[in-house]
Amino acid sequence: MKEPDKVLDEYLVTRAQAGSREAFERLARRWTPGLLRFAMRNIGQQETARDIVQETWVAAIRSLGRLNDAARFRSWIYGIARRKCIDVIRSSQARRKLAGRLQGESQAENAVPAAAPGVVDESGLGKALDRLGHEQREVVALYYGEGLSIDEISAVISVPAGTVKSRLFHAREFLKKQLGD
Repeated sequence: MKEPDKVLDEYLVTRAQAGSREAFERLARRWTPGLLRFAMRNIGQQETARDIVQETWVAAIRSLGRLNDAARFRSWIYGIARRKCIDVIRSSQARRKLAGRLQGESQAENAVPAAAPGVVDESGLGKALDRLGHEQREVVALYYGEGLSIDEISAVISVPAGTVKSRLFHAREFLKKQLGD
């Protein structure tokens, strides 16, 4: 038996695909807070995270008709948000590289990409999460922050479930070392 929330999402997606603006707006109200948390964990800047969520919904409006299985909406919408986060990170890195060249920094300094900003949090956990690599931080945010399953994360980031499990395992081990058992 399916969870009531999943059934509601499937119903809303089906109605939205049929042209119901009200159904799409309800989907947006239901999922915006989670998408905003996800973007904040990946980007670390509230205003940029809001922009990412807005761009996510614009992309969703354009491509909702191509979603073949309404039951996959959750992983589909987080996949769009993930790609928007990656676009922002890449753009930010490109701007930093250009600024470095303009300031006359050495070629070696320009070749090292700046770490993507992570969770803005002064606690030990926040600092430890910031030290995780992007791929590990991403699966931690989706698994623990948004409650997605291994299979859903696999669909969002387009890697096998075993890779998701491996990244979670290594992230946990790293966090244990950073924070102590």
